[in-house]
Amino acid sequence: MKNNPKIPEELIYKIWEEKRFDSKLSTADGIEIDIIDAGTRNTDEAGPDYHHTRIRIGNITFTGDVEIDTLHSDWKSHGHNLNQRYNKIILHVVLSNDSSYPYVVTQNGRKVPTLDLSNYLTASVKENITKDIVSINDDDDIKMPCVELNHQVSRIEKINYIKSLGLHRFKKKCERNLERLKELIVLDELNVKEPKVYHDFHQTISGREFESKDFAHIIFWQQLLYEQVFEALGYSKNKDIMIKLSRYADIKYFKSINNLDREKIESVLFHISGLFPEVTNIADEDTSEYMRTSLDIWTKVKDKYDSGILDKNEWNFFKQRPHNFPTIRLAAGARLLEKMIVHEQFIKIINLFQEFTDHNKLVTKLRNEFIVQGEGYWAGHYNFNKATKTKLNYFIGLGRADEIIINIILPIFSVYFEVHNKKELSQKVLELYINYYQKEGNHLVDKVNDTLGLKNEKFRSVYYQGMIDLFRNYCIKKKCLECEIGKKVFN
Repeated sequence: MKNNPKIPEELIYKIWEEKRFDSKLSTADGIEIDIIDAGTRNTDEAGPDYHHTRIRIGNITFTGDVEIDTLHSDWKSHGHNLNQRYNKIILHVVLSNDSSYPYVVTQNGRKVPTLDLSNYLTASVKENITKDIVSINDDDDIKMPCVELNHQVSRIEKINYIKSLGLHRFKKKCERNLERLKELIVLDELNVKEPKVYHDFHQTISGREFESKDFAHIIFWQQLLYEQVFEALGYSKNKDIMIKLSRYADIKYFKSINNLDREKIESVLFHISGLFPEVTNIADEDTSEYMRTSLDIWTKVKDKYDSGILDKNEWNFFKQRPHNFPTIRLAAGARLLEKMIVHEQFIKIINLFQEFTDHNKLVTKLRNEFIVQGEGYWAGHYNFNKATKTKLNYFIGLGRADEIIINIILPIFSVYFEVHNKKELSQKVLELYINYYQKEGNHLVDKVNDTLGLKNEKFRSVYYQGMIDLFRNYCIKKKCLECEIGKKVFN
């Protein structure tokens, strides 16, 4: 929570309701917007943030719902595209359009225009937002509205509810994986590539019956795994640019490179990311040698690359621990990509689920796939020409490996076994999720666990995930009367 760079949606609600803009509004694709009635804030039920909103878009007046998100990508990451409650949306309002699309798509396949508020805020509003964020970030106290009352609910009731939220969270991840796979399949059939795609392929997806054979090609699963692992390696501050990188330098491109290895992958990632520096003023001999080798590799493989180069200014180094610098994350990602592509990691993990019946042994094997030891140039450097004081022993440690397994591997393989009609293995994945114990804690989960008066449940992943879901989707949104705990203590 403390390090989350996103502006809280509560602040955006104020901007929306008070219409604190310094010029006329228009949609992301340039159609003029006039807010006739900002609508009624939805505080009592799940669904869009505002009901009964009246907006003129172009020459047409619409009445319906409005959803407000911090980022454009939140629409999909929050699962709104899969939720029928959002089918009456007439406008998607964001503080930053971090995607290439000027619209979002509802569950029933309707395109809804996006309004990017960042282009219309007055200087005083921007200044006030900055002050509010500083205040929020300085407040390290995670508060739950029921902190003084939830003791009225029995421990078993709390545990059962938290578990149900953890299972729901897992299910939503699986649903999003399936939707992304469908997108990858259709993009491949249309022979178009992100992020340059502007085709309206969502109607094709929603109106099509996908069969098991459609998901047979391993490259779709590898690309899905690649995107999600890179998002996780980006942490909160660089996850969007890491996803973007994984779609620029996609699996298909890497597979076109002859004799692919870790050095080639690393060179490609650093050049396409925009982080590779100018070859001047390099005092460090290790850096000079590393850059010469990397540049030579890139010169030989770049002809087959047909997308763009990212802007180095999009990467966030500010207030990051050096161990979490994007450079170190890319070094870790290169080693995982080598496992994915060269060593057929996806097939290996399938075999692990088929071979091991003992959960502890299976967990150990999975962790070994994602723990990455420090070695090579980046074990001794945080940035180009910036040496570390001590060698980095690990690029990815046990805690981050557990996060990848819980949030990425298990949901992906649950879907894989399900679409290929391997019900027993899909159930095995779910059982592992329910019984998985993480070695490292989380500040947010620790506080929720303590506030609810629970014990060691916080280390068991289904509860760990349930507590995150509880806090993010109920507590901070003050949806207490939709929470099973809140219903009992506030009624």
